[in-house]
Amino acid sequence: MASSSAASASAPASASATATLALPTRRQRLPPRSEFRFELEPGERISFRLLPQSGDAEVFGAPLVAGEGRWYPFGEEAKAAVASWTGAELEMSQAAFESISDEPSPTFTTHTKLHLALERSRIQARSLLRANPTLVHSIANAPAVVQPSSSPISFEAGSDAPQTASASSFAALSANEATAYRAEGQGPRVMIVGGESSGKSSLVKFLANYAMRSPAVCSLSSSSSSSSSANGKEEQPEITGWWPVIVNLDPGDGAAPLPFTFSALPLQPLPTAFLASSSPALPYGLTTSTTGAIHPTPTSAHIVSPYTLWLGRDNVRENEMHAKRVVDWLAEGVERRLARDARARMSGLIIDTPGVITADGRSRYAWIQYCARAFKVDTIVVLGHDKLNIELSRLYGHPSSGVSVVKFAKSGGVVELDDVYRSRLRSLQVRTYFYGGSGPAKVTIPDISDPEGIATKEVTLPGHDESLGGVSTLSAFSSSLPLDLMWVWRVGQEAMAPSSALPIGAQRTVTQTQLVKLDPASSSADQATLLHSIVALVQTPRGTGPKVGAAKAKAEAEAAAAAAAGIVGGGGLGDEGDGLSDDEILGSPVVGFIHV
Repeated sequence: MASSSAASASAPASASATATLALPTRRQRLPPRSEFRFELEPGERISFRLLPQSGDAEVFGAPLVAGEGRWYPFGEEAKAAVASWTGAELEMSQAAFESISDEPSPTFTTHTKLHLALERSRIQARSLLRANPTLVHSIANAPAVVQPSSSPISFEAGSDAPQTASASSFAALSANEATAYRAEGQGPRVMIVGGESSGKSSLVKFLANYAMRSPAVCSLSSSSSSSSSANGKEEQPEITGWWPVIVNLDPGDGAAPLPFTFSALPLQPLPTAFLASSSPALPYGLTTSTTGAIHPTPTSAHIVSPYTLWLGRDNVRENEMHAKRVVDWLAEGVERRLARDARARMSGLIIDTPGVITADGRSRYAWIQYCARAFKVDTIVVLGHDKLNIELSRLYGHPSSGVSVVKFAKSGGVVELDDVYRSRLRSLQVRTYFYGGSGPAKVTIPDISDPEGIATKEVTLPGHDESLGGVSTLSAFSSSLPLDLMWVWRVGQEAMAPSSALPIGAQRTVTQTQLVKLDPASSSADQATLLHSIVALVQTPRGTGPKVGAAKAKAEAEAAAAAAAGIVGGGGLGDEGDGLSDDEILGSPVVGFIHV
């Protein structure tokens, strides 16, 4: 009887110990104005819960809401920091490499001051648009530009053009260009620049999250509540928060929808007023082209509808002429959006750029100058790069340039990312686009019910019972598409001889921005080029299709006349473009992707 009693008495203790060890968690106290930084390795996950009435916490400006069941998971090699203004107490599961910063974080100093400066600019733009309703109507009904102009300014080293450009504002220089841009009622246009792994994308997220969380009302009407009361209608609560547009000019960053693209992502404070950072595969949100609508939760990814153009490279330096032309088209697409969306217009642009390298200094950072000119930037933020700050301050130091250059120190929490990690991240982003999220995660812990202490079991930790960002696993399927029904082009040749290697008097017939048609149906080399590649499906502005009938006869007559006159053509779309130029195809938005 004694042994039986002892066994029954020890059972509750064993059950309690099992319940405690099955879900290993611990608590961490954050002092005021501090950051809890963490880095995850492949296969690791961590989740946080803000304890009620313990303070405030946020990740890159996205708030953590306190609650018993509100867990915020992170995984897939995420590297982030939980910041707190007043101090907070966190409960976490599956701890990783972590630390509490012992240095002042820029989140509480320079980054917040920058947000307040942008907030003032947005309020001024809103006041101007509210006071001039006819201006809003005229901007929205202005004729759209079919084809944007290229920048007429040369940014090559040794040229005096940059100083000439900085003597006048971009708004004044755009008066003679084919563009939908108008300076009236524009919100702030800030571009973040710096070296590689300097925290540019983190600052972009912070500014976007704080803009969407703003208590300001982003609307043209200032008296909607009073008019509702006068009409006897029930007052509707105003939607607070700005509607900024993130412009991603870093093709290796992997913003929605995929890497190797340039994208403009209009944000809105609905249904969630923040960009979650649960997975680096979803840096600026999620498109619904493949996943469909997902249920909004505190941890789900922000739904975006990006305007995307295809670059096909992870580095703008490989074909800078092509990249600049795609930037022209993207900038014009953004201007058309801002002309018809007053909320986005007054909220402004937040532009992310690729990291600069030492070689960029030889051309006086021509890529940054070109992007600043294309998007009519009024503020350039330099993160931790003294030489870049000095050069840009020299270029835009004239008061009439209309561009403010400010330098911020690089945060001590920035993680240095190598090429291996970046390649792994791009593969993850492509896999997430086609196959969805990674699903719930389980961990293996010792099974204390085993008397020998060698058995293990799998358990699901708090916050790990769903996919990161709310992206469910997709069941992708393959389909066959006849190659003779596809028109596939490559931008330029894979390798071109230098101009000095051409015969005397000869000119290059294929340029860096010219489309070269592939023929995978009859060429094994072209088939090998397409194999294991991502092909972008673009929506051309005026449709496509081979010329037939009178159009084909006209094209053949023009080609014969050109040949008789001794004119060497450039190939391109030929008689299969339905009148479309190569440039129009380059500027066509992406509607989807095919994995061959």
